Amino acid sequence: MKTKSLILASVMATAISAPTMAADWFVGGGVGAQQNTYKGSYDPALQNPIAGGPQTEHFKETENNVIYEVRAGVYLNDANRVYGTYSYNSDDFSRQQSFLMSYDYLVGLGDSNKLNWFIGATAGMNHISPDTSVLDSKNRFVWGGQTGLMYKINDKVSTEIGYRYLKQDYDVSGPVPTPYNGIAAGSETASLNDSQQLYLSVDYRF
Repeated sequence: MKTKSLILASVMATAISAPTMAADWFVGGGVGAQQNTYKGSYDPALQNPIAGGPQTEHFKETENNVIYEVRAGVYLNDANRVYGTYSYNSDDFSRQQSFLMSYDYLVGLGDSNKLNWFIGATAGMNHISPDTSVLDSKNRFVWGGQTGLMYKINDKVSTEIGYRYLKQDYDVSGPVPTPYNGIAAGSETASLNDSQQLYLSVDYRF
């Protein structure tokens, strides 16, 4: 918990300490793809002594699905911005809703300053709702970083393509009941260590 608090505090401190000039607020939205790699196991309550040893079944599955996001924030100046993002992603295993706080440093490419490369850090909370009643919904701290290219179409509208990596901390377990009498037939575990996002967004400054 101490490490997580330090990460979140670092993101906030970096954003707050960035030099402030004429701030421009913005709102935007985007769509993209999110990759989640789940790991888990099923351990039956009744073991087969003939097989020898525990008959635990392990699985690893990678899901690639659409992600939707809306965001709002402020450009502190031409090189610094801070913003909050809400995103939604659903796959065959779970539904995820993320509330993230991000800071980006922008580097102008070319004399026109229309094209910018950005790199930054992100921290926040992710709510995971598994598509099975065996495993409970959980809120988990997430953190990571992002990079990409932002292009200014005009003074008000910009678009960007970005890549974001999020370190997850999702690890749950629960009993698996039999359908006829409710007695536990075994236990199931599942974990999600990280997610990767590739997104395209459009922002409007005001």
